Amino acid sequence: MSGAASRRKGNRWELQVCELLKSYGWQAITSRAARGGTQAGADIITDAPIIVEAKNHKQMNLSGWLDQAVEQADDTAPAALFIKRRQKPPEAAYVVMRADDYLALIRGDYL
Repeated sequence: MSGAASRRKGNRWELQVCELLKSYGWQAITSRAARGGTQAGADIITDAPIIVEAKNHKQMNLSGWLDQAVEQADDTAPAALFIKRRQKPPEAAYVVMRADDYLALIRGDYL
């Protein structure tokens, strides 16, 4: 797949994750849209208590992706990967987080 096609596939997934977050009452926009077409920081800007990285790849690189997401996160929210599952709707995506971040999130530390 060409670089442009891969970016389009990733952009479509980011938009689907935004729509999923919105369906649960959060505000969400792709960082590319918020920054006029350039990408920096997290993939999605949201008021949900997480920093969102959206991934749509055949091969998974969980440790590398999670390390990247954690580096981009700050103390206000934990990093979460939303990973597309082939031929599944967005609400069936995998969400990957570090255990300590997940436990702090469900305890309410970030709300």
